[in-house]
Amino acid sequence: VHGLLLMWRLALHNALQPLAHAKASEFISTRLLNKSLSCQGWRKFAGEAAPSPKTATPPRFEPLEDVPLDLNQFQVSPTRRRIATFFRIFLPVSATSCLVYAFTHPDEEQGLRMPPELQYLAAQQAENENVMTNWSATHEARPKRFFQPENEGEVEAFLRQASKAKQQLRVMGSALSPNGLGLSHEGTLSMALMDRILKVDPEKKQVTVQAGCRVQQVADALKPYGLTLQNYASIREQQIGGFIQVGAHGTGARIPPVDDQVVSMRLVTPGVGALTLSKAQEPELFNLAKVGLGALGVVSQATLQCVPRHKLVENSFTTSIAEVKKNHVTWLREHKHLRYMWIPYTDTVVVVQCNPEASTQGARVLAQAPPAPSGGTGGATASGTGTTAATTSTTPEDTQLQHRLQPLRRLYQSKQPGPEADEMTTAMQLRDALLAMDPLNKGWVVEVNKAEAEYWKRSGGVRVGWSDEILGFDCGGQQWVLETALPVGKLDSLKGSTKDIEYMEALLKEIKSNKVAAHSPIEQRWTCGSSSTLSPVAGAADEVFSWVGIIMYLPDDPATRERVTEAFRAYAHIVEERLMPRFNATWHWAKLEVPQSEAERKKLQARISKRYPVDKIGAYREVLDPQNVLANDWVNAVLPQSS
Repeated sequence: VHGLLLMWRLALHNALQPLAHAKASEFISTRLLNKSLSCQGWRKFAGEAAPSPKTATPPRFEPLEDVPLDLNQFQVSPTRRRIATFFRIFLPVSATSCLVYAFTHPDEEQGLRMPPELQYLAAQQAENENVMTNWSATHEARPKRFFQPENEGEVEAFLRQASKAKQQLRVMGSALSPNGLGLSHEGTLSMALMDRILKVDPEKKQVTVQAGCRVQQVADALKPYGLTLQNYASIREQQIGGFIQVGAHGTGARIPPVDDQVVSMRLVTPGVGALTLSKAQEPELFNLAKVGLGALGVVSQATLQCVPRHKLVENSFTTSIAEVKKNHVTWLREHKHLRYMWIPYTDTVVVVQCNPEASTQGARVLAQAPPAPSGGTGGATASGTGTTAATTSTTPEDTQLQHRLQPLRRLYQSKQPGPEADEMTTAMQLRDALLAMDPLNKGWVVEVNKAEAEYWKRSGGVRVGWSDEILGFDCGGQQWVLETALPVGKLDSLKGSTKDIEYMEALLKEIKSNKVAAHSPIEQRWTCGSSSTLSPVAGAADEVFSWVGIIMYLPDDPATRERVTEAFRAYAHIVEERLMPRFNATWHWAKLEVPQSEAERKKLQARISKRYPVDKIGAYREVLDPQNVLANDWVNAVLPQSS
């Protein structure tokens, strides 16, 4: 603003100077040039002695002859007049505008961003004091060094500095993984600031994004183009980089996990810098790095294959285990998305079927049970997020919700009378609060499960919505979870009893015989095979795999949390030792907890080596990350690098 004002002053002076001369010429000729040289000032200028103050007399001006002046020499051309007029109007207006803008839009206080090399050096002098915690608060770490790159060049620079110093720098996404896969006590590279949508290609139905973009952000960016992602997991808060790297999945027997949506990707490595990977460029490394667990490099951006945006018809209902066994193969083939929620110690299975609105199945469901016009649902949402604001509401929708929540509220009040139950507005809130009262008492857990089963029986119905809105699920509060994946067979060849249902029957039997206080639900989903080498469901597109997750919810009380943690480890041990080997199942990478004992770790490493090409992974890591920069305790325990 100061510079602009100075420019205005000089320009205005230069532009208007001829006009000023013309106006002042008469005054100059008649007054100033007629001063008498007897003036004290002129005497001083001429070098004459000035009279003393005592004898000084007022100066006398004796007019001299008028000096003739040619006023034509001060005439201003029309062009200069126009220029002067322009500046006389434009400059004050522009200066005023700048001042107004400066006061109405103050500068944001932003510190200078140091280059990565200096940031790394500074981190060596003063360690980070912030503690990183995963979503369930089951794992935490206080990394000595913490960095947030803003572009791929900075990622490469940070990794280069870490490699030179031979220090670990683990990439971290949203820290949602239940096993703390991205946490490190040494160094953390957060991708949160690399969250831009780089390109949407409507013709190819592809989107290119930075790795820090969250799934919901990508879904929202695709809406104006009439596109969406092929499938979604239970939540939308994951960053795309982590979403891919751990092999996250939704459900659908003909739909692969999300890593198979990757068309190409940029991988930044400490050893060889940034690489572009695709089916055409380094295909072997591409298939390894899609589910690379952050151990082969840092994904800086990815191009994902999309599908046309579409609405789904969701039909949710409860049935018996016998009915599930009878209809399972038919349901698996007929429905685009299928999900079961098994409720331990009951004969209730919640079935959620989703199909495109324009499909035969979708049209059939709508014809049999059209959704209610208000809110777009004919029943409770199968995501478990239906709410009611207060028990005194008289609207039909709220009355229905109160009816659905009644079994859970009644059980809560039987244990703890008062208004608290009425203040909880979702089934998941009530379920979590009920379990927190006595989470390891098998008898109490059975009662809670029965109340939840009754809630779902009252909540069946149909709803229609966009796929990114329908394909989600309220996972409840903080929890321990173990999810496994097992091969089922080729979809078109399935008949009779299938391995996925046999697995569930065996799991429920183990729960009963071991008197496990198993919390509800046990969620079961399906995908087809993935082309990613490290995917838990690596296989052909016509093969079907089932994903099964067991959980225990964590209360707030620290002592009780510790007891629940120990109980869940015993629960998980039953699955890992008695069921997984029998059904050739393996772990979801983000839910694989590292064993505490060295003997158990060796056993885990042997099982991983038997299923995945560990030697090939190690050979690539020696080139891409020779100093083991990208590892953390979890990576070193699960995929140890040979000396």
